[in-house]
Amino acid sequence: MTELERTGVDSLKVYVARGFFARARGLLLRHPMPSGCVLYFPDCRSVHTFGMTYPLTIIFLDRQHQVVGFKRKVMPNRIVTCRLASAVCEMTWRKESEETDSKISLLAQSLKQLLAGC
Repeated sequence: MTELERTGVDSLKVYVARGFFARARGLLLRHPMPSGCVLYFPDCRSVHTFGMTYPLTIIFLDRQHQVVGFKRKVMPNRIVTCRLASAVCEMTWRKESEETDSKISLLAQSLKQLLAGC
């Protein structure tokens, strides 16, 4: 996986899943990601949570990295899809920091800035 990092007030660490095995594995068999960490899947419109042991927040992005959909608290053993998406982000869902629409939009803006050079 490729790692992109932005530091500052709204720090964000993005791991880009490239290649068949990184994309197929995703967050499977990994510890929950810390807050501010995202796994990004380019050229993707659906993900699965089979084998996961914790819930995820899934964010769907279009080609311009605008949010076209998201799902909070996706439980293990599910498939989520968005036909409008061209990329997907996975992050660990946390009850104490429920992702609001504005937080998801801010995350997408940060992602857009980070991914501009990819």
